[in-house]
Amino acid sequence: MAKIRIQMAPEIEFKMDIEVPGIDPTARDYDVQQQKVEIYKEFERRLKQAFPEGFFIHTFEFGLDRGWHTELKDKE
Repeated sequence: MAKIRIQMAPEIEFKMDIEVPGIDPTARDYDVQQQKVEIYKEFERRLKQAFPEGFFIHTFEFGLDRGWHTELKDKE
């Protein structure tokens, strides 16, 4: 199982590496989006660690991230 990189949008973008069974970096966005429950649970777990006071998510969209932003690429 390979790690894939997820990009979440629309108003703010988060990048997240996650292993999803049966999905690899060559998968289609549609295939990845079928794993919404698993991806959202991991995203929510990480947010709870970062913001123990709480948070609210109005909308949630995601897809495979096809490239890092310039400032994030330097950190790899």
